[in-house]
Amino acid sequence: VDFKIWRGDGEGGGYQDFSTDVTEGMVVLDSVHQIQAESANDLACRWNCKAGKCGSCSAEVNGHPR
Repeated sequence: VDFKIWRGDGEGGGYQDFSTDVTEGMVVLDSVHQIQAESANDLACRWNCKAGKCGSCSAEVNGHPR
């Protein structure tokens, strides 16, 4: 699956393309962690419960909040 992830800092940034394999049951956060492990160990993201309760790991997918 192809991902376009925003990477930047206070001065600006841009989208970077990544590809990774996904399996049934994975959520977007699992894919981000997989991208971190496989090809972008300096990729940062914030998350907390991963249970869909607190909203800290919500993402925008194809222009829609998920």
